[in-house]
Amino acid sequence: MKNIVLISASPKMKDQSVSKKLLEMVGNRIDANAFNKTFIDVRQCISHHQLLEAFETLSKADVIIISFPLYFFCLPGILTRFLQDYYGYSTENKGVRNIVKVYAIINCGFPEPELNLEAVRVIKSFSQHINAEFCFGLLIGAGPMMFAAKDAPFMKKPIQKLNNAFSTIAETLNHEHVTRTDNIYIGLNFTFSRQLFMFFGNRSWVTMARKSGLKKRDLYKQPYC
Repeated sequence: MKNIVLISASPKMKDQSVSKKLLEMVGNRIDANAFNKTFIDVRQCISHHQLLEAFETLSKADVIIISFPLYFFCLPGILTRFLQDYYGYSTENKGVRNIVKVYAIINCGFPEPELNLEAVRVIKSFSQHINAEFCFGLLIGAGPMMFAAKDAPFMKKPIQKLNNAFSTIAETLNHEHVTRTDNIYIGLNFTFSRQLFMFFGNRSWVTMARKSGLKKRDLYKQPYC
């Protein structure tokens, strides 16, 4: 039985992240009779000083699926450090497997999925450095809306594309003769108003600020000059 490691790399401390939800959805599509599935939360590994255990698990993987949000048009800092440290671990331990398949699931708050492309290139470069095979990336625009507005009529097509993408990942894993190298892009169809999207996006920042005991005006403060 092959080993598949599903890595969630959201920096969120407590709230359920979009990246983790997406990872769980694709994990549910994978045949449990063909794969041993292990979930790794990068934030938790760092917080609980469990990096060595995580690296040992990764070293035995046949498949790695990495799910994360776009931060400053690239990887979150915790994921960058995690992958750098794993690369160091893999070069020092000759027993690390060389034939591994890597997939990336990247979501951003912008409606255009193409903004995730540079982050995909980074994961592809990482794969090459550890002698792994990068298969493809799933690039998702307006990631939070895939859950917050999943029942809205304008989300019907994006949600269907998302489910089809998960099926594609599962199919390439469960059937080795099925391959794919081009990325999958899922964004909003702008029969849904862009202005409305921006309105709800801005409202979400205000909601998060209030949860942290802040007011709307606090979002405009400049702590550094």
